[in-house]
Amino acid sequence: MEQTELERWLAAFREGLCGLFGDRLRFFGLQGSHARGEATDASDLDVVVILDRVRFADLEAYRRLLDRTERREQICGFVAGLPELAGWERSDLLGLLLDTRPLLGSLEALCPPLGREEAWAALRIGACNLYHACSHNYLHGRSAAVLAGLYKSARFAVRIKWYARTGDYIPAMRDLEAAVPEPDRGILRLCRALPPTAEPEFDRLCRALLEWSSAQLTGAEQPEGGAS
Repeated sequence: MEQTELERWLAAFREGLCGLFGDRLRFFGLQGSHARGEATDASDLDVVVILDRVRFADLEAYRRLLDRTERREQICGFVAGLPELAGWERSDLLGLLLDTRPLLGSLEALCPPLGREEAWAALRIGACNLYHACSHNYLHGRSAAVLAGLYKSARFAVRIKWYARTGDYIPAMRDLEAAVPEPDRGILRLCRALPPTAEPEFDRLCRALLEWSSAQLTGAEQPEGGAS
């Protein structure tokens, strides 16, 4: 989608949301590849919608709006009410805050203060999930598609790790790859070559991801003093 077409779509979608929810709509934003400037024609439209509260009837009304909306099949994203946002896991909330381009309202005004402590927690959680899923897939699933999905998740773990270390959040993966040191850069390079097909390559990629996620959990690469 061209940028001008994207902006037209976003303006129309925002108008639809405002017409449906009025001043109950506290935030509307865009995240994902379109927000990072890395989208292709097949990329999802990841929208973030925050209401004063979300009842099931609100989801029903929102779904009807989606069904009338252009590019319905590409729309996905995050929907929540203010009470749920207040109780959300802080490390997960940081990713939402950093990765969302605001189009109406401010997530900072709706979220508690978040920073590098939450980033270290997000890295640990991400590394736990990667370590378990990668070893399970190597032993039992043997799925190249699953491995490709795990490498995609690892890209976001690399990004949050860089933010935890430096306070610099780099949205675009190509810019992130140029900034981070090895072995993090190597994980990003491998991700660009996926999905693997040949079994020896599958095993090599499993080992690389398993060893990288293990290193995050053992703390071998975390600077002295831990979170800052």
